[in-house]
Amino acid sequence: MDYRLQNLLAAPYRGGNAVITQNTQLISPVGNRVSVTDLNKHHTVTIPVNTSTNICRIAASPDGTFLLAVDEEDRCIFINLPRRVILHRITFKDKVGALKFSPDGKFFAVGIGKLVQIWRSPGFRRAVFAFELVRTFANSDDKVVSLEWSLDSDYLLVGSKDLAARLFCVRKLKGALNKPFLFLGHRDSVVGCFFGVDKLTNKVNRAFTIARDGFIFSWGYTGEDVKMHESEDGHSEPPSPDTPERADEVMVDGVGTGTDLKKRKEYDGKDRDSDGEGGDDEEYMHRGKWVLLRKDGFNQASAKVTACDYHQGLDMVVVGFSNGVFGLYQMPDFICIHLLSISREKLTTAVFNERGNWLTFGCAKLGQLLVWEWRSESYILKQQGHYFDVNCVTYSPDSQFLATGADDNKVKVLKSQRPN
Repeated sequence: MDYRLQNLLAAPYRGGNAVITQNTQLISPVGNRVSVTDLNKHHTVTIPVNTSTNICRIAASPDGTFLLAVDEEDRCIFINLPRRVILHRITFKDKVGALKFSPDGKFFAVGIGKLVQIWRSPGFRRAVFAFELVRTFANSDDKVVSLEWSLDSDYLLVGSKDLAARLFCVRKLKGALNKPFLFLGHRDSVVGCFFGVDKLTNKVNRAFTIARDGFIFSWGYTGEDVKMHESEDGHSEPPSPDTPERADEVMVDGVGTGTDLKKRKEYDGKDRDSDGEGGDDEEYMHRGKWVLLRKDGFNQASAKVTACDYHQGLDMVVVGFSNGVFGLYQMPDFICIHLLSISREKLTTAVFNERGNWLTFGCAKLGQLLVWEWRSESYILKQQGHYFDVNCVTYSPDSQFLATGADDNKVKVLKSQRPN
């Protein structure tokens, strides 16, 4: 007989991060497998694929077609969600602390130890080596724990345990242009970093960095720093007052010098290399001037920040703490909208859905998975598995319900679902 796994019951969540796709599907790790819950139909299935050990990080493509899942042994599988099959496999060389697709779905970034790698998403194309490494950033001094892409997929904001966040330009640039901008000042590891967008121009004008000790820093982007014009040799010293504004005006016996003419072309930005890169006069956010606008604290005593997320459309931040409390804050004024306790243990994941009306929380130790609508203050989904071993299982006479009993002195009644 050909048996196929349909679902795992009474085990909604066992660690790692959870994600919600555009079509309101909640994806959460369950041990070494992945469960998908349709929040509109209240239907849960377990994908019939598995890894060698428990899954610690997952990331879904923007359209919800592909899923990356990394286990505790740094083995990654690339899954086609609608077909529920594994397309590709890869093994990373160090512990994966963060994983995220770019908004255009062409790339994904992964934090591997102190490194940040940009990989091209394989998609449906056939290739001998499906995963193509595009860039590697080795500027962090400690483990990378958070990643955030800009809307145009040109910049990457990286938070790490070395108390700093860094802004990288994904495109390849020459010389000193590749140096990231550092956001400094935190006294604990940065667990979350996010871009803020101007709603009128739809351009990045702010950044938020959240540290484990319960502080959030708000940063403002003021544009290109005129003091940071860097030439190809890496010098950033401004020209002397006697230097002509345009290098092609320097004449020797009526003929312009070749070196100065070459530099002028590079500054004009009209000559682009084979990679399509602009000249030095193009504005780059990681070269611009960022200023610290304000510092705010969550005031949760000794509790630490364990999970956080930011919604650009609503300009809101949700934060989960080690004492089971979560907070919802309106930015940039840092107004507390909700502050509730939903668990006795630390929250290991907290995420917005695309519309921003639902909040998803997970507690790995208790096996809790909650979806909460903050406007109506009601639960969309509330599940919790058994804390200890299950001892007995029985069906109802009509086979519509399943009852389980465990060593945690609890009896749970589950409603059965017909397979697709």
